[in-house]
Amino acid sequence: MSTTGDKEIVSILAGADLRAAQHKVIAVAGTVAAANTAALGVLQNKPNTGENAAIAVSGHMKAYAAGAITAGAALKVTTSGYLTTVASGDGMCGKAITAASSGALVEFVGNFANAATTY
Repeated sequence: MSTTGDKEIVSILAGADLRAAQHKVIAVAGTVAAANTAALGVLQNKPNTGENAAIAVSGHMKAYAAGAITAGAALKVTTSGYLTTVASGDGMCGKAITAASSGALVEFVGNFANAATTY
C-alpha cells in the first residue's frame, strides 16, 4: 500500500485539463511535465483547465514510475510527468522510499525547488 507523509503544497492555475494527471509531475506552466522541463512538483488533486492545482513541491509523496525503480534510487523527471532512475551525471528531484514497477506509484522524498531543469 502506498502512503504519503508531510509535504509542502503550493497552488497554481492548471494550464491544461489535469483531471487524469493526479500523482504526475507538473511543470511551472501548470501542465504535465516533460523531460528537461522546469518541474514544479507532483499534482495532488484533479483540476480542470483554469482551476487550482495543488502541487507538492517537497516532502514525502508518491508519483508514477516510468520504469522499474528500486528503493533508495535517486529519481528524475522523464516524459509524461513520470519519474525514472537517475543516470550518472543527471540531476535529481528525489529518492525512492519504496520499489515500484513501470506504471505503478512510487513513494519518495523529494524537493523540486532545487531540482535540475535539465537532466
